[in-house]
Amino acid sequence: MTLRRLLVTTATACVLLAGCGSPTGSPTAAVDPAPPAPSGPASAGPAVPPAVAVPWPARSAAESVGLQESVDDGAQPWLLDPAELARSYVAAAYGWDDATVTAGEGTIDVTGPDGTRRVLTVAQPGRAGEGGIWVVTADEAA
Repeated sequence: MTLRRLLVTTATACVLLAGCGSPTGSPTAAVDPAPPAPSGPASAGPAVPPAVAVPWPARSAAESVGLQESVDDGAQPWLLDPAELARSYVAAAYGWDDATVTAGEGTIDVTGPDGTRRVLTVAQPGRAGEGGIWVVTADEAA
């Protein structure tokens, strides 16, 4: 596994685990170890839902604030880049480690290793522009 893949996989796992929140429901930016890797790539056909729900990685305003604060503190810089966000999302949702990403205006076209295409809608839930985190708000078959 390349260092880039390891970093993306670890960052994805951290965001997924951080998005679970604490027992009180407050956001957390704790870094936890990555979960075990899936035994094989997940099917990305339209009949199979993604393994994660959108909006992703923050499902609420409170989680967005928590992620923005962690990014402001230097953690998870990949949340500042919509293309890196898309790569992390499809790795978590479909097991695509080698996806091709093409950014558009508010959308990201992603092609999986088997040629399956998804169109992700992305947005900045809090701070707009440089320094604001991005989240995936929709995931559609292309």
